[in-house]
Amino acid sequence: MFTDILEKISRSENLTDEEASAALKLILNGDISSEEVAGFLISMRMKGETVEELTSFVKVMRDHAVKVEVDTTNAVDLCGTGGDKSGTFNISTAAMFVVAGAGVPVLKHGNRSVSSKSGSYDVLESLGAVPNLHKEEVEKLFNETGMAFMFAPNFHPALRYVMPARRALKMRTFFNMLGPLLNPADVKHQFVGAFSKDSAGIMIQILGNLHTENAYSVNSHDGLDEVSLSSQCEIFELENRVTGNSITFDPESLGYTKVDLDLLKGGDAADNAEIIKRILNGTSTEAQRNIVEMNAAFGIRVSNITDNLEIAREMAVKSIDSGEALRKLNLFIDESQKISGEF
Repeated sequence: MFTDILEKISRSENLTDEEASAALKLILNGDISSEEVAGFLISMRMKGETVEELTSFVKVMRDHAVKVEVDTTNAVDLCGTGGDKSGTFNISTAAMFVVAGAGVPVLKHGNRSVSSKSGSYDVLESLGAVPNLHKEEVEKLFNETGMAFMFAPNFHPALRYVMPARRALKMRTFFNMLGPLLNPADVKHQFVGAFSKDSAGIMIQILGNLHTENAYSVNSHDGLDEVSLSSQCEIFELENRVTGNSITFDPESLGYTKVDLDLLKGGDAADNAEIIKRILNGTSTEAQRNIVEMNAAFGIRVSNITDNLEIAREMAVKSIDSGEALRKLNLFIDESQKISGEF
């Protein structure tokens, strides 16, 4: 059957929902060789994946995931595809604590660095937190703090059958796009960064197909998979399960002054951890604070706690100025250490 699917893709024919699901199930069950997996990934990229195929893949991946069972009411995930090669610090990870400090539950899904110097896992570890938690530990941490980080390999163990092929190929595949869509807690509110406008448009359609309630997918004109402070940004919105065309967002429309991208650069995990601490304790540069504050505003808005982006920005400002965002960071560090037994 898998050979038939490969032959169909090689003819640039799209897969049915059943074929796409069957192919990925065979891969995730370990029934397919690494060579065949690589062939499948390359063939899909050459053909071009459809929204329907990708939706089927996400459904299969979610079915194979270890589920995090918590109350996800208004909870958000802030997660990007990575790979923008911008060298910025960990903006969405910093925004996580600002969002939480505004009273919005956060269930962030992430990984170690692949193409950058510091992934969300790496910077959380440098901050002193323990990001390598498993199901019951994540559930306890979230219930006690209103925040959690879910380390992707702990919740998607079947991906071990895919990783050898991905490492050997050293190229972007559809799994780069799937990552942010695989939240193990099945959150209904997402703020997703994408590596291109096309991928942002595809990702919002997939989220709409999967009964997500509210989401933003974003790609900035300077290439960032965040809402950038150095350029305009294309934003696709999913509201009440309805998607539309992208809008072009300018940070100046929310009261921010554009800056040179170099002012948003980071370094390794230790450098980025220091930047995050300075943002939250009020000693960072204005540019560093503003880009985190702005992205946090979108994270707060997508939670549906408010339907007004201006109010969401005010909530983000208060979260930092009041010290609540910093308190949330310290609480996350302390409780993750205790739960893991490393305290």
